[in-house]
Amino acid sequence: MKHNISITMDQKLFRELENIRGREKRSTFIEHLIILGLKTYINKKEEFEVKPRKAPVAVLSPMNFSETKH
Repeated sequence: MKHNISITMDQKLFRELENIRGREKRSTFIEHLIILGLKTYINKKEEFEVKPRKAPVAVLSPMNFSETKH
């Protein structure tokens, strides 16, 4: 099922969109661009995310030299 939305955009952006899309339907072309943008966004986001570790990491407190046993 598709949803109908309305957007506003800068006139220069609209003209550029119109020049690029050629004979393609405007809504189809904009949907295509949104899909490309979302894929790029997700890929970039995954590059910078910290991956969860398989095992938990224990944080150890620093030891003083007087606490070490020989």
